[in-house]
Amino acid sequence: MRSTKITATLAAMAMVLAACGGGSDDDTNGGAADGDAAAETDGGEASGEDITLNLWTFGNFGYDELIEEYQDDNPNITIETLSQEFDPHHDALVTSLAAGSGGPDIAAAEVAFIGAFTNEAESFLNLLDYGAADIQDDYLDWKWEQATTLDGSSTIGLPTDVGGMAICYRMDLFEEAGLPTDRDEVSALWENSWEDYIEVGKQYKEATGRDFIDNEGLLWDAVVNQSPETYYDSDGELIYTDSEQVRYAWDIVVAALEAEIDAKTPAWSAEWNAGMNNGDFAVLTCPAWMRGYIQDQAPDTAGNWDVATVPEGGGNWGGSHLVIPAQTEHPQEAYDFMSWILAPEQQLRVFEGTGNFPSTPELYDTPQMREFSSEFLNDAPLGEIYADNALDVVAQNVGPNYNLINQEFGEALNRISDGLESPEEAWETALDNIARELSF
Repeated sequence: MRSTKITATLAAMAMVLAACGGGSDDDTNGGAADGDAAAETDGGEASGEDITLNLWTFGNFGYDELIEEYQDDNPNITIETLSQEFDPHHDALVTSLAAGSGGPDIAAAEVAFIGAFTNEAESFLNLLDYGAADIQDDYLDWKWEQATTLDGSSTIGLPTDVGGMAICYRMDLFEEAGLPTDRDEVSALWENSWEDYIEVGKQYKEATGRDFIDNEGLLWDAVVNQSPETYYDSDGELIYTDSEQVRYAWDIVVAALEAEIDAKTPAWSAEWNAGMNNGDFAVLTCPAWMRGYIQDQAPDTAGNWDVATVPEGGGNWGGSHLVIPAQTEHPQEAYDFMSWILAPEQQLRVFEGTGNFPSTPELYDTPQMREFSSEFLNDAPLGEIYADNALDVVAQNVGPNYNLINQEFGEALNRISDGLESPEEAWETALDNIARELSF
């Protein structure tokens, strides 16, 4: 699932959770010190007690049919779901964690949040106490590590989908511009670098008079997330000021702005959604979950889109984990349901239904995956494209303040786009703002 701008709630989260004590041994909200204690103190399936588990998600996780199936097989378990928009969901989750009550039994945590949550691991169940190590090999190593503390002592979440990247492009608009439309030929246009991608954008705009990319922010997210070390290194140390990938992503986005190939449509806005239908831009940086979004927002364009590889390969944008807040009163039942719905078989069914790409690599070489295509996207072999991409990703330590840092760089690029600052002025302002906010 996607990431986007967030409110100030997350920026203050670590301080608030620390002040509230997180999930401590004296927690009165149902948190257990270990899995054995949870199994012994909770009535659960063994007693036949009727139990309701609250599941909070955002967007479309594709779980409705699976939940019905689980409830049929476990008649004493009821799963009540609450799905909100991205920001309200995470804001509500952070608020409930700080309060120590009022939260769900299970919640989705998008990748941009997982570093902050892992930094406050005591606020969640340690899934290793519930046997999660037994299923660790089911998941991509780098995805598992995102929800595991640096010392390896605690894992707070199980992986849902991953956001392996590609480029979705409008074949009809490429043809109009005199550009190739075959996906292999399009991939070859920019296979060497993002600079080549921008050059194609210049050719497109010169031929059509229209913009090539949708907005600078989504280009930034694609490029900056192609490195295993971006804002933090593998030891958890801040490196954003000296990161080669951060500076490279900055230079690429600035080059796109200076080339004036940016439609400047705010992501996830009504204008952006309409632009997919209207041809306001010709390409989208396209993680696996974007397929479902395009289909929902631009149904009239079915068959006009195709999928090419992303410049320079690899990278991950988005994806989530499911976590269990320590305040749950039903830890064992929550873990049992969560581990079932995130097993490889269920992740494959979700992918086939919504496009959310599995985090379980044992599926990647199966016929169901390698032969999966999308009629909407001109029968593009999505399973093959995204599986190969996911295997190229190296673990990235997103760190506790990923969102804060990412948002400041995004706002700095907006100031360049709006003509308020030069690129170097915006860069320095971003570094100053980040340093000031991290000092609080």
